[in-house]
Amino acid sequence: MLADSLSQSQIWGVMGGLREMLRVSAPDSRLRLSTSSGYGRRRCKECEGICELLRWGEVQWRRHGDCYSGSSEPRVLHNSYRELDRSASLSACDTCRLLRRAFLLEQITGQGAELLDLAGSQGPIHAVLDISSREVARLRLSIQTPETIHPFPATIRVSGQPQQTSPDRTRGLPSLRSDLTELRRVIDGCNDSHRCRSNYRWSGRNPTWLLKILPDDCVQLIEGPRAPVDYVVLSYSWGDKESMSPPEWARIKAAGTKTIQGVPVPERLHPFKVWELPETMQDAVAIAASLGFFYIWIDSVCIPKGTNWDTEASLMHEVYGNAIFTLVASSSGKATDHLLHDRLAWAHRSRPCKLRDCWWLYHEQLPLDRVRFESPVAQRGWTLQEERLSPRILYWTGQRWYWSCAERQVAEPVHPECHAEPPAAATNEAPPSSPQRFLKLCHTGNIQQLHEEWLDIVEAYTCRDLVEPRDRFLAIAGLAVRFYTAISGSGETAATGDYLAGLWKDDLARHLGWSVASAVNPRQHLQRVAPSWSWASLPLRVHTKTKQPFTPSAHFEFIAVRPAGAARVVPLATDPGGEASSGTGAGPIERGRAVEEQGRTVKVIKVRGRFRRLVPDNSREVSWDAIQWRGGGKPRFDFTSFPGQSLYSRNKTDGRILSKNAHHGEVVGQLDYLVDTDAVESGGHPNVCCVQEGTEREIVCLELGELTMLLLVPDRNPGQPETYRRVGVAIGYGDIMGFFNGCETRTVCLA
Repeated sequence: MLADSLSQSQIWGVMGGLREMLRVSAPDSRLRLSTSSGYGRRRCKECEGICELLRWGEVQWRRHGDCYSGSSEPRVLHNSYRELDRSASLSACDTCRLLRRAFLLEQITGQGAELLDLAGSQGPIHAVLDISSREVARLRLSIQTPETIHPFPATIRVSGQPQQTSPDRTRGLPSLRSDLTELRRVIDGCNDSHRCRSNYRWSGRNPTWLLKILPDDCVQLIEGPRAPVDYVVLSYSWGDKESMSPPEWARIKAAGTKTIQGVPVPERLHPFKVWELPETMQDAVAIAASLGFFYIWIDSVCIPKGTNWDTEASLMHEVYGNAIFTLVASSSGKATDHLLHDRLAWAHRSRPCKLRDCWWLYHEQLPLDRVRFESPVAQRGWTLQEERLSPRILYWTGQRWYWSCAERQVAEPVHPECHAEPPAAATNEAPPSSPQRFLKLCHTGNIQQLHEEWLDIVEAYTCRDLVEPRDRFLAIAGLAVRFYTAISGSGETAATGDYLAGLWKDDLARHLGWSVASAVNPRQHLQRVAPSWSWASLPLRVHTKTKQPFTPSAHFEFIAVRPAGAARVVPLATDPGGEASSGTGAGPIERGRAVEEQGRTVKVIKVRGRFRRLVPDNSREVSWDAIQWRGGGKPRFDFTSFPGQSLYSRNKTDGRILSKNAHHGEVVGQLDYLVDTDAVESGGHPNVCCVQEGTEREIVCLELGELTMLLLVPDRNPGQPETYRRVGVAIGYGDIMGFFNGCETRTVCLA
């Protein structure tokens, strides 16, 4: 699997040169193992507390039967993580080693593992036995300190049956090369047995620029070869600029390739030392070369400054789709963090852990979904499409690796002990939460499921951050192009592929029905980037909901798009095949790029639907506390204090708004923004994106579906046709299903 461009001697030269970068550590003398035989013979005094918890569980099963469900009182096992670490090392307690490894494997980043040993992280280790049945019991562990907002967690599985054992292949703190034997086997197996590359590889074209890995710790920026090559793509997080020192941020920015008259500077076109790049990039180069791949693509290095960034962004489906795999830097929180760390979880040899002669303990495998959604790289907006466009992904955490392709997900085996959760069996179908689900649906061309997946993408994207908010559409441009090519190539003439500021025309009513989890600060809106009806106009890092049950209204209709700055509304032109015309006469790829570029500029759309006021004229305003029912469960309301009255109310904390007709049910909506209190206090102009107090009667409703409607207010720009701005949405008003009965149907513009 080694690159053809280097000889065997050169390959070994690269491997030797990278040895220092791999930072292999030898275990401290205090961690050397003593020998013993038998199961569960090494146990310190502190871990006797686990036996007490197991005795408690046995008593419950005897009293209540094997189906008993409940939890024990917390019990302190150790006074601190440092005490646990010393016990695992000096007393060689098998249970301590198991607990220690469980805490370390819960840490996704290398920094997380280091935090466990800091003085501020030292606190009692509590254990709770959580029983679902005799077959399902777990020890829930936590380290709680006054400085820790979220306690360090760990979980130990309790079983009456031992897992199948295998030879102990742990080597103290293992080196990278020894760790990669199984990973190479997984990659080779995917190459030989799966259809990931043949089905999901976009084309045989290489990126415009690649970084070539050379001997003597050097790399070189080269033009992508004409013939296809195996290259790795790095997906990583730059980090939070506000939390870094100016020199550190400047170093990350300096990794970008400068240009002279549109050509990369000679310093990059000639070999240069890899340590000129930030640490995450250095370690990514080391990992790629150690796996036998000698080309890597890193965004800031391989997209030279001065390049047409908009064009390059729309090619990301090709860059990631053609890579041998995408390396996700899950273990680093910023570009100056190392990917490679001493893997402290493997510092000690471990043996099967058996207590009270009948209970086997083993740590549970950290699910891949937690690695995907909780690592620092998952907070960056750009990395969403990097993941969803990649047929094969290697997630690199501080203690182990995970592999995901369209046909299989594998975690690095924890070889030696029976207290390790076995990896899930490989299947021919990607699980529903697979990162490759989007690509798989694009391959099958199921339009309905593709729209479901796009809504999932929106939910995952809006809660992420961007260094530049103006990149809101660019950071998913590759996903939009890939989506368009999937629906336009399905053979269904109903699919036009019109892209409307992050929404798709073919399912527009449902796409318009997004909501915020809670109203947000109006001062942070992005309506300079996107129209109010698009989720892209929300501030960064906002949680949204997009996948509520939806039945479209027969009365709602999309009519046309009004180009920016134009008073006349015109429909999008279509070619004879029914697709949105790009004016290029080119193939689906070029049309897709043109559709995406056109769609991100859409500001105003014209629609038709049933309209009515949200708040009747004769309604009185009441406080939220006066109507909120304080029982448990689903939020409910009590109107007994206002018999026979029409009323409305607004929750000033989360943005909910309620309207109730005197003798009908209530409608509860969710406003997008809180009241602009800064404008109120300063006497300045109120923010146009929010509903100021006292103006709730101006809100009108546009029916989207049987139980979904937009909340709008008039846009008061002079000289414009009847135009409204979105301020919220109402979903699921089942108690008043005839809310729009008899209402007029109107044609309006949404801005």
